[in-house]
Amino acid sequence: MSEMPGTRDGGLFRLTFDLAPSGMLAIGAGGRILLANREAERVFGYGPGTLVGVLVDELVPTAVRGSHAAHRADFLTAPEERAMGMGRELAGRRRDGSEFPVEIGLNPVRTADGIVVVAAVVDISARREAERVARDAAERVRNAQKLEALGTLAGGIAHDFNNVLLGIVGFTELAQRQIRETPSAVEDLDQVLRAAERGRLLVRRILSVTRQHDTAAVPLALERVVREAAELLRASLPTTIEIRVSVEPGLPPALADETLIHQVVLNLGTNASHAMEEGGTLCVTLARARANAALRTTHPALASGDLLQLSVSDDGSGMTPEVRARAFEPFFTTKPAGKGSGLGLSVIFGIVQSLGGAIDLQSEPGRGTRVDIWLPVALPAPGEAPAESPAPAGSGRSRHVLFVEDEPALAAMERRQLEALDLRVTLHTSSLEALADFRSRPGTFDILVTDNSMPEMTGLALAREVTGLRPGLPVLMVSGYADHAGAEVLEAHGVSAVLQKPHTLRDLDEALRSLLDR
Repeated sequence: MSEMPGTRDGGLFRLTFDLAPSGMLAIGAGGRILLANREAERVFGYGPGTLVGVLVDELVPTAVRGSHAAHRADFLTAPEERAMGMGRELAGRRRDGSEFPVEIGLNPVRTADGIVVVAAVVDISARREAERVARDAAERVRNAQKLEALGTLAGGIAHDFNNVLLGIVGFTELAQRQIRETPSAVEDLDQVLRAAERGRLLVRRILSVTRQHDTAAVPLALERVVREAAELLRASLPTTIEIRVSVEPGLPPALADETLIHQVVLNLGTNASHAMEEGGTLCVTLARARANAALRTTHPALASGDLLQLSVSDDGSGMTPEVRARAFEPFFTTKPAGKGSGLGLSVIFGIVQSLGGAIDLQSEPGRGTRVDIWLPVALPAPGEAPAESPAPAGSGRSRHVLFVEDEPALAAMERRQLEALDLRVTLHTSSLEALADFRSRPGTFDILVTDNSMPEMTGLALAREVTGLRPGLPVLMVSGYADHAGAEVLEAHGVSAVLQKPHTLRDLDEALRSLLDR
């Protein structure tokens, strides 16, 4: 235990005490502050000289003042030095009532009037903020690594799974063309196609998290997509939840992606059901909207003009302001470990942004949640006539397709699809054989249709060789979501367009017609 300096050294002590970089307080046995330096006054928000005489309990949070007085009494019973490095981390209370983290060191000093406790106080708010920033940065790195690992996994399975789905869709459509006179069988096969579409949606949901697919915003009738998604929700949600769908009649198409809109409605509906464990009402509405000044102020990136507003609301438990503020953060979830990834709303936010739209969330505890999404309207150009139903891509079998697919079952199915479109087809299951065939008669073919992931030579390399021999030849790459490169790489290799697997016969027809009619 130290002793207070004598009179001769008192002036030096007071000067050192007052100029110390830490807040310094000298506290008497009764808990009154006897001395306070400038830094202590600054840290606690007091004016010069106004801390002297204040009870030290005023500098601790109100909730712990009772226990602080007891701890102070215990300390005076058996006082001992506590160096700053061994100081206790506590909370301090400023004069205005605000609280902040502090670290203290205590040193009991013997004087003629009894023990005086000299306390060194350091405001560690900046340190705590730096530690929080470092933790957040480390967490972002870990989350990025998780996404990278998930992306690697998703990219690995997407190609194979899409090939499986392509076989299901393709053979099912071919079978439907042969049994049109049996309505019940056609309906059964329609169910197979719907199941395959759900599989395709699942792949898109996985790849949405890893951002391994391109958004293709096209004019889309949202009413049909929203109603289909609501039907899927009806089949998956508990019967205690009522689903109400309201669509304003005569809506124009929106610039959107069908699968992504499916995903948005399904995710929002699923989230809403989790907030209505004892039942409730889920409302899905679709209506016209306008990018007025108020909306543009809240969402400045939103284009002006006509919009469609998609709203999903529930009467469930709602969110606290703290949860609502973080709702769109990746990996943020209020569910127990293993019950949620925290990716649903962050994925929806990314989808809406990629489509040039805006999203807003309103929620209060006990009063449910409402999510509003605005998407730009796709209006026809002035004087543009409605498109007529075009003829098939083929024209009396005058168009000749060089088709390359290394999986025999898919090759046979897709060949039948191409022939169903009235096209002449030369099929190769080897990219090297296809290249040799093309070199022997480059003027024979009207288009190259090729897979990308092939063992001997990729579709990209084949496209580069073929268009090098015959510049301008259309090339359609039929590819999984994860195995084709960006637009610049595709263009550099001579690829005209990419048709993503799994595709329907109609998708194939439209892609071929677009290229062959150029």
